Amino acid sequence: MPAIAAKPVLFKGTTSIGADEYTAHLSQAEFQSTQPTASWTDIAGETTNFGGVSAWVLALAGAQDWETLNSLSSFLNAHDGETVNVTVTLPGGATASADVVAAAVNIGGTTNSPMTFTKTMQVQGKPTITPAGS
Repeated sequence: MPAIAAKPVLFKGTTSIGADEYTAHLSQAEFQSTQPTASWTDIAGETTNFGGVSAWVLALAGAQDWETLNSLSSFLNAHDGETVNVTVTLPGGATASADVVAAAVNIGGTTNSPMTFTKTMQVQGKPTITPAGS
């Protein structure tokens, strides 16, 4: 059996929503899978495990910006509930993209702290990964 090498890297990439790049607005852009699971144990104590097809969400964390024209905060609040295309460029140049349902973000924050938001948005289907150089 061949040993498959791994190449861990720090995540640095870009994030575009529609035609605009919002990299400077974000500290997290992550497609996350959530697989539905269940188990059933019969009277003899034997357990059967079930796993369904994964659903996907996009987790974003970023800075609230209410001053910059076309900021990500303003965009997401203006397009709440609409489907937008999101592309995340991964280290090495591959991309992951998907249609995502935009969701409004927090407004305001805590004294003496940067105004930030975290948001989980529903992905329609699953992300498409395009290898670097494709």
